[in-house]
Amino acid sequence: MSANKKLLTPMVENGFNSSLEGTLKELDITKNALAVEAKVRPATIHDLVTGNAKQINFETLKAIIDALNRISFENGKVKRFSIEDVFIYDPNKKDSV
Repeated sequence: MSANKKLLTPMVENGFNSSLEGTLKELDITKNALAVEAKVRPATIHDLVTGNAKQINFETLKAIIDALNRISFENGKVKRFSIEDVFIYDPNKKDSV
């Protein structure tokens, strides 16, 4: 491996815990439905749900949160979703996996 290539670790090993599965249940939608609505790869949503994501682009994160809010609005809910509905950072869980 090249000395310039940095190894990326999954989000759970860095203290980021997924909350997306609970959000999907709350909205009663599938991972695939969110991927379609957010126009992101289904594998990206899957990796976020399982905690295996190694990085996320801000544009992708915005697309996911915007899609959650659109779905919520279309279902007549008043809740506004935010980053904590995708993942939560807990520094006490860092490197504990």
